[in-house]
Amino acid sequence: MGTEGKDMTSSNVDETKPDQDSKKGSCCLLADKAPARYILSGLFFLGIISLVPTRNGFSVAIVVMVNSSSSATSVNQSDPYQFCPSSSSGNTSTQSVEGELEWSESLRGTLLGAYYYGYIITQVVGGVLEQKLGGKVVYGTGMLAIAVLDALGPVASRASPWAMFAVRFIMGLVSGVLFPTMYGVWGRWAPPTERSKLLAISYTGLPLGSIINYPLASFLAAELGWEYIFYIPGGFVAVWLLVWLLLAYDSPAKHPRILEEEQMYIEDTIGVKVQQKPRVPWLKVFTSLPAWALIIGQLSSNWGNYFLLTQLPNYMKNVLRFDIRTNGLLSALPFVCAMFSMLASSAAADRLIQDGKIPKVWIRRGFVITGFSGMVACGLVLANLSGCNPVAAVALLCLIQAFNSLTTAGMRAVHVEFAPRFAGVTFALANTAGTLSGIFAPLLVGFITENDPTLGAWSKIFYIGAAIQGVGGIFTVVFMRTDVQPWARAEGDGELNIGDKGTVLTGSKDLIIANEHAEMPTQNIEMFITKL
Repeated sequence: MGTEGKDMTSSNVDETKPDQDSKKGSCCLLADKAPARYILSGLFFLGIISLVPTRNGFSVAIVVMVNSSSSATSVNQSDPYQFCPSSSSGNTSTQSVEGELEWSESLRGTLLGAYYYGYIITQVVGGVLEQKLGGKVVYGTGMLAIAVLDALGPVASRASPWAMFAVRFIMGLVSGVLFPTMYGVWGRWAPPTERSKLLAISYTGLPLGSIINYPLASFLAAELGWEYIFYIPGGFVAVWLLVWLLLAYDSPAKHPRILEEEQMYIEDTIGVKVQQKPRVPWLKVFTSLPAWALIIGQLSSNWGNYFLLTQLPNYMKNVLRFDIRTNGLLSALPFVCAMFSMLASSAAADRLIQDGKIPKVWIRRGFVITGFSGMVACGLVLANLSGCNPVAAVALLCLIQAFNSLTTAGMRAVHVEFAPRFAGVTFALANTAGTLSGIFAPLLVGFITENDPTLGAWSKIFYIGAAIQGVGGIFTVVFMRTDVQPWARAEGDGELNIGDKGTVLTGSKDLIIANEHAEMPTQNIEMFITKL
């Protein structure tokens, strides 16, 4: 009954659409005209953009808050190229202006990592909260709390470095729930053949947020004072939150204005018709090599991301010797490259998957191989640059971030493919491991450069990064899978399911389709919706 009845009903939708649209009571014209899933991706995109300055503005602020001359001088007097000359033109007196706080290199590294100490704790909590409370409440509340905490930064930093540590730590605790929540929401909203695209739109907010953050923070520091780096971004979050409350919903079934065609399309292709809160099979997750492939892959990929997010302004100022204005502009360049790389690679991945000529798992692996290989090669070249070459250094940093962004199409979309029912949980585990990079990257830089702030010391840091990314990339490529894993299917019944190559699987009460059919042309797919 169900399928034929729905087809007959859907055939009448176009005829009655004007009447339906007039009765929807939409809050804005956009909600009527644009597909609801793309409005949701736009909300995540704008939310991430507003999030980045609140969490990463501190990495710019700290270079002007702190008196760098208080740091220890190099003990390696035999190093043939200890420091670069100034890379900026114009009035050099602006470069000699020092901040008011006396924080050592190691203390700075600890404070820059404080956010990630909290962030790592609540990753799994975020996935669980999303299942229990819904993504709209969890994501919106988290964003509001982060903006309020960020505004406490100037008071806390002047009171004590450990007061600032506490503020950053709590910000991390709250922020840790956001990305697992987003993945959980997309597990119910993203059709299989659009997952790369919808995730890419959302994730593009990260590089674009950084593109905005670094010049904005540098401008605020130069024109108004470093305190405003902590105040202004909160206004962006407040505006975003109003739009989020009006337009975001946890699932298509809960959306009051979604067209029936779109709701049927999403629910039928995903295969989830009834909202469920399944128990997480923790033992099976932790013993799954495909799950560990994503965990190790994210740790390795995030090393490059978090190194740039926490240390790029420091490297630009204290190694390449750029002033604060030039620092902000150049620090944004790697993220410009990342944004275009992410969009292009994700569109290419979706096109290749839809063509069905290459197995999906090898499409994903191809982007992982290219991304990690490029990062390792550029890192090794950067570590072996002889003398001061700011142009080459900035170019290599841009290439590293561009290659890193290929991993979005390569492995980050796999969470909603190999475990669609637990996408928020598996991403939370991977992001927990990835957050270790945010903790140890600034600690490593502070430890190595504490008494040896030279180009030679930074070469050691780049060698370590290349090694981490090389080993992690190999592990990810070998063990990553895209077919729905046995522990991710509903248990106890023998309904049909479709595997990575379109083969029939058993042992599922509800049809759980992630991206299994995407290797075949989508017009040849017949969806079976079964119900006991």
